[in-house]
Amino acid sequence: MRDVILGTAGHVDHGKTALIEALTGYNGDEMAEEKERGITIDLSFSNMRRDNTNVAFIDVPGHERLIKNMISGAFGFDAALLVIDASEGMMPQTREHLAVLDVVGVRWIVVALTKSDLVYEEQVAHTRQEIEVYMEEHYPATEIAAILPTSIHEPDTIEALREVLFALPPRTAPDAPFFRYYIDRVFSPRGIGTVVTGTVLSGTVKKGDKLTVAELNKPATVRGIQIHSEPVDSAHTHQRVALNLDIPHTRLSKGFLLVSRGYFRGFTTLDVSLKMLGEMTLSHESDVLFISGAKRVEATVLFHTDPRFATLKLRDKVFTRFGDPFVLLLSGRPVAGGTILIPISEPIRKRQKLELLHALDAHDLPTAFALLLANHRRGFGLISSYQRFGIGHEEALRIAHALEGAFVDDKALVVYPLSAQQSVYDAIHAIYENNPRAFLSPTSVTLRIKWASEALVAQVMGQMIEEEYLVLSGGIYLRADQDADELLNGLEERIHTILESEGLTPEAPYNLYDRLDLDRATGDRAFKSLTSRKKVIRLAHNLFVTETTLRRALSLMREIITAQGYIDIRNFKAESSMSRKYCIAYLEMLDQSGDVVKEGEKRVLRFG
Repeated sequence: MRDVILGTAGHVDHGKTALIEALTGYNGDEMAEEKERGITIDLSFSNMRRDNTNVAFIDVPGHERLIKNMISGAFGFDAALLVIDASEGMMPQTREHLAVLDVVGVRWIVVALTKSDLVYEEQVAHTRQEIEVYMEEHYPATEIAAILPTSIHEPDTIEALREVLFALPPRTAPDAPFFRYYIDRVFSPRGIGTVVTGTVLSGTVKKGDKLTVAELNKPATVRGIQIHSEPVDSAHTHQRVALNLDIPHTRLSKGFLLVSRGYFRGFTTLDVSLKMLGEMTLSHESDVLFISGAKRVEATVLFHTDPRFATLKLRDKVFTRFGDPFVLLLSGRPVAGGTILIPISEPIRKRQKLELLHALDAHDLPTAFALLLANHRRGFGLISSYQRFGIGHEEALRIAHALEGAFVDDKALVVYPLSAQQSVYDAIHAIYENNPRAFLSPTSVTLRIKWASEALVAQVMGQMIEEEYLVLSGGIYLRADQDADELLNGLEERIHTILESEGLTPEAPYNLYDRLDLDRATGDRAFKSLTSRKKVIRLAHNLFVTETTLRRALSLMREIITAQGYIDIRNFKAESSMSRKYCIAYLEMLDQSGDVVKEGEKRVLRFG
């Protein structure tokens, strides 16, 4: 099925809803308040189908006080049906709607000159010319598929309009493997549960899929799917879809984003391209309403030195993508719009950020990557390339590998500058200089240098092998001037000595590994050998003591029982000054003795 989402636009009372009813037989003004007031308040939906083409209508409000609803609907349009009263011509809301359509990227428009049966042909021709001149002057990139006189009382004009609408091309969908969908309505029909409606912006959804409600960071399972009241097993881009979800409707709101898990993070700062709409202007630090998709958030505008770009400080998180369009409202009117260029927080200085914005605005991603590489001394990630740059991992890696002076970790999806490699080199060298007996692996080094990936560390350690500073023995990197067998043979004794010196309260093995500059796998093998030979006893998870220390602890506990008649956590802590964790572990070892009986929380000696 070929799907086209068609939105209506135009001044209030120019006949949008009546025209759609004539085309589809459906009256979108179904809410009680809409019936009473005679205008479309929120987004109304209907469709018409012929052969393999389905045209879904989004009838949006024309009333000036409801412009934010019109903007929310416009983000899902493939094309627009611009409705203009043939006698009145273009009106303020007509021009306002055209500005919004341009900002959100709607490039195909069909103009319906309504009520044409009530005016002379000369007036129809005059209105047609007015539209053509205005569009050529203000929106030359917009394609006008047709300008048609129409009347709901003349079926031939309605049929001619249908023919044009069925021939409209759908907008090219963004290349994305993830499902993305803004909720524009939430219902709870009796006996069904939560139902939401919206337009599929990218990807596919199937019955049984688990999606993420971005604003809640909570999963939601799709229990059912309907397209224009018909149950289906799946839905895709360009379709108006109702989803039945397993989440209470009270937790959802208009503007919430449903998305495949793992692709989007929310941020309260966006950097954008910006252009004014109409005659209104914005000043630095203006408070506005930000609208992208069905999401609406209050924001403050901070202009860069180049006023074509701005930072938006939002009152709540938004989950946007590079290239997403948006509109800003000031005092309820569209004042500006543009494109999101940096959808995630980018910690770089203002001057460098402006250079980055210029590159992103020109879709010059190689230059953008080079700027990011120069400004992120610890590297920058590609894991979020779909959100950050609007491209997949494969394309992001291709660009990264073409950069000069970069190390690219394909597995971790991180790009590092040469300075990052030097930082890792210096850190590793300092460890071995401070402790010539260090046993390290790339994994253990990344536990210390948390921003470095294993591949980067392995590359640096490989360089140190080439320089004959390190050698690789059994997966462990040792200093080349040390004897590997001697170090390994003496390791268990070093561990035993440290544990013995720490007495009843030794540190956890992983802390000891850090102190010894010891790879965890090597340390675990040493502990396993010591425990198998009974030189070290495991009391609990990450709690090991020497055999002589355990004997001293058991002797102390028996002395307490003899002196006080029993032992429990309270008097054991008082006599030993140990924490509860250690006391419990030793008492559980005491329970394994044949001469001790546990009575509630107390332990006493067994007699007879």
